[in-house]
Amino acid sequence: MRTVNIYRLVIITALTVSFMSCERDFPIDLKQNEPQMIVEAYINNELPYYNYVILGRSQGYYEEGFENIPVTGANVTITEGTLGANNTYIWDQGTRKQLREGRLRQFGNVLLPGVYFDNTLATNPNNALKGTPGKHYLLEIEAEGKRYSSITSLLMPIRLDSLTSGFHYIDEDDDTTQLKARLTVHYKDPDTIGNTQLYYWRNQDTGEKFGWGGLNSNRFTPNTDELTNGQYMHLTHGNGFAIEDSVVYYMVNVERKVYNFWDSFNKARSNGGPFSTPVKLLNTIEGENVIGCFSGFSISTKTIIIK
Repeated sequence: MRTVNIYRLVIITALTVSFMSCERDFPIDLKQNEPQMIVEAYINNELPYYNYVILGRSQGYYEEGFENIPVTGANVTITEGTLGANNTYIWDQGTRKQLREGRLRQFGNVLLPGVYFDNTLATNPNNALKGTPGKHYLLEIEAEGKRYSSITSLLMPIRLDSLTSGFHYIDEDDDTTQLKARLTVHYKDPDTIGNTQLYYWRNQDTGEKFGWGGLNSNRFTPNTDELTNGQYMHLTHGNGFAIEDSVVYYMVNVERKVYNFWDSFNKARSNGGPFSTPVKLLNTIEGENVIGCFSGFSISTKTIIIK
């Protein structure tokens, strides 16, 4: 049976809590904040199985554990549209897709509570939800008596010219050593300022894990083009890859608000010190007591064998 590993925004809850030790005890009156709806949603142009919505609910400070509670039985839809005159959206109701919880053969027919797919994937994958570059997408959620919504856009993909491997080194791990190489991505940045990218890849380390969070990525190397607009780029990732490893690489072009959310998320995740400056997650979901992002991923893909 295939292992299913769906990435969840568990860390959002945990990021709100830190612990410090001191020599004296001080009474602290902590407010019992209302639980938040947590939304992780994606639409992309290449991978229908990677278009999904995860819904969870955070727990209060005094609850046991910090894991999110899956939100089941929600009404979730995604609708395609265009941007009309006066910057108003025109939604094509004929494209509206209902996303439901369910079982998919590709994931071992395991029911995934709180994870919503286009169930057409089970019967007619070629007709399942898939984004189109240049289009806009409306996410609507009705859950637990409340409504939430978000709009994202699929930009035009940035063409990957090539991938190369090099900068070899010996990776020493306990009693073993292994020759590894680093991956360099070659592409031309569009000559319009404001482009932002995220980078993901699948290789032997990811195995059969599913979801964008199941892929490997260099979360410390997102890219903006303020200083490199229109230039030809040679981006070398610091991650090491084993020789003869097969790497499927995804360069994801995203609008700025999606980039800002994931950038704030990654900064918050790495902000572990008690004296660190708190980081605010830059939410893109509309509604009451909600945090998360509807991410429009415009993907370019290439594969390389590491040499």
